[in-house]
Amino acid sequence: MKLRLLLLPFSFVYSLVAKVRNRFYDRGIFKVSKFPLPIIVVGNLSVGGTGKTPHVEYLIRLLHRKFKVATLSRGYGRRTTGFVVAGKGTTANLIGDEPMQYFSGFDDITVSVCEDRVHGVERLLKLPVPPQVVIMDDGFQHRAIDPGLKIILTPADQPFTRDYLLPAGNLREGREGYRRADILIVSKCDPQMSEAAKLKLRNEINPLPHQQLFFSSVTYGELLPVSDGICELCKNPSQANVILLTGIANPGPIVNYLTPRVKALQLMQFPDHHIFSDKDMNALQKKFNSFAPGTGMIVTTEKDLQRLKQNELKEWLDVLPFSCLPITVSIDNEPEFNKLIESYVAKYKRNS
Repeated sequence: MKLRLLLLPFSFVYSLVAKVRNRFYDRGIFKVSKFPLPIIVVGNLSVGGTGKTPHVEYLIRLLHRKFKVATLSRGYGRRTTGFVVAGKGTTANLIGDEPMQYFSGFDDITVSVCEDRVHGVERLLKLPVPPQVVIMDDGFQHRAIDPGLKIILTPADQPFTRDYLLPAGNLREGREGYRRADILIVSKCDPQMSEAAKLKLRNEINPLPHQQLFFSSVTYGELLPVSDGICELCKNPSQANVILLTGIANPGPIVNYLTPRVKALQLMQFPDHHIFSDKDMNALQKKFNSFAPGTGMIVTTEKDLQRLKQNELKEWLDVLPFSCLPITVSIDNEPEFNKLIESYVAKYKRNS
């Protein structure tokens, strides 16, 4: 708390810059581009940890059977620049871990990355088979493009209403930024959250008349072996000593989920989007040999797995007993949410 108070003057400066920037976009001083196709942005007001990736995947699952879907991301952590479309031989080094997760999970969508979202959409429209809808992963603060549908996520345990601007807090822009959104999703809710708790959060967030508010929770799938073969411990994790290897913003919910379901758990945590190295893998092997030889496994996330699949690290996936914990999201009042999304995409002439 003391450190936060010391950083508040810097947050004030950050706030001033963000407000001036947004005002320039609102008044048309900075150019805003619109496009003749539906664009959905999934973003947030804070820095990471809100669950954007599984929500983007939710939208892909909802739309890809009916429409030609493209995702457009910045491609954080990639070793390339400019516009890149995923294809045969693509790795996380080329497009980033989150886009690589989309590419690995869906074989009938276009996965693209570009720092400049306007240029990215322009390039997507010039493809031999252009998309019918673009889902922008992050980019709520990328005001140079005007998405037709703006979704922001805010975690139930730390909604933007209780947060502060960088560097004192985690907000990228002031709390008032939520006014630009069309849909608000309180993410990472307890699946058993009471209606009273939801009402309390709804009143705290106070959505505007034009905004819809939903609540989502994480659903964990069965542990899946990474290498070929049968993983007996995946079927019966209560007998396993588990090392959880993560390079994500907030591994806390996964720790809370796995702890009562395994024999023992140790967390090996790295920063978000961490590029794993042989040194990391050697440290992991040493930790495994002392903690769980013969009776354990190493669990990682789908996002981390994309970085572990890099050519220089692939052999470690066979040397060590890796398994992956897939996650999806469930949204309350799902029929209404789905209808909002599908109606928005379908109303464009080229999609009707």
